[in-house]
Amino acid sequence: MVINEAGWVAFGFIIFCIIAWRYGAKPFVDVLESRANEVKEKLAEAETLRNEAKEVLNNYKILQQEAAEEAKNIILRAEENAKHLQKSAEENTKKLILRQEEQIKQKIKAAEKQALIDVKNIVVDLSIAASQECLTNEIDQKKSNDLILESSKNLTI
Repeated sequence: MVINEAGWVAFGFIIFCIIAWRYGAKPFVDVLESRANEVKEKLAEAETLRNEAKEVLNNYKILQQEAAEEAKNIILRAEENAKHLQKSAEENTKKLILRQEEQIKQKIKAAEKQALIDVKNIVVDLSIAASQECLTNEIDQKKSNDLILESSKNLTI
């Protein structure tokens, strides 16, 4: 049997593949295995980082919920304080108005009393002046002396 050129090429190729498989397969497999191990390690690291990121995200979500609840509580307390302050201000304003009204009433009463006293004083002064004028016009010196004596006698009695 005679082998032609194509047969020799095929035969050489098969021998090459056997030698390459025998001596080249192990380094090739080692390279592939090391690459696979690197990929596995990176995947494991990525999974660990992913889990850590999930944990951090969950922590931040919890913190965000707590902060939102605290903000709501702060707002509620602020609203309650505002209502309390408003009621207190209204009560203080009412008390202030009542006090001012009472003070004004007292001032008006005092002014009325003073006005009455002033009117009485004016009436007394006018009465005295009118009496004095009437008496000076109607009574002469002699009658005046007689009246003074009579008044003194009445005082001593």
